Amino acid sequence: MKRKLILVVIAMLVPVSRACGAINTAANKLVSGGSNLTVVSQLWSDVPKMDGLVPSQMDMPLPIKLLMRTVLGNLGRLNKDGEDKTTGNIDWIVFTSAKTPDDVKNFYTSARMTAQGWEASQQSTCLSGSEQGVAQVGVFCVSQKRTGNQETDLLIIAAPDDKTKQTEVFFLRLEVAGTPTPKK
Repeated sequence: MKRKLILVVIAMLVPVSRACGAINTAANKLVSGGSNLTVVSQLWSDVPKMDGLVPSQMDMPLPIKLLMRTVLGNLGRLNKDGEDKTTGNIDWIVFTSAKTPDDVKNFYTSARMTAQGWEASQQSTCLSGSEQGVAQVGVFCVSQKRTGNQETDLLIIAAPDDKTKQTEVFFLRLEVAGTPTPKK
């Protein structure tokens, strides 16, 4: 339930950040202070690749950066000033696809992710924006796993692009050593 609440809040941030230039300026300051974003050339071995994903060279849009910062904050990865308190980088890659955000949701199921070593969940690991009344946001999927003292968070965001009629699929991965303190 907490995961769904986090995703609903995130889903509401995206349209707001697109609509207001002042928010974008402030958000750029927030986003630039903290996390190290590193583009990777391919998906990680423990993340299955859905058919039809084509690598894209696009930069990470500000709404996706805001989404990432919000998720990290809710996972206890940011301090009270919004600065990243982890020592890990956020690796990311983006693809385009002719498939829909719902296709992404239907592919990245809890069963499929659990088979790849991610934590099992009784509920879907994905939340549809259209089911929450914000269809322009698409789908958000969150997976986590712990190996020894390393915790890994994976965020998959599928957003339709009205101009190209394609879906942009972002994969963001954060690996941290030790146990982060949950946000209270």
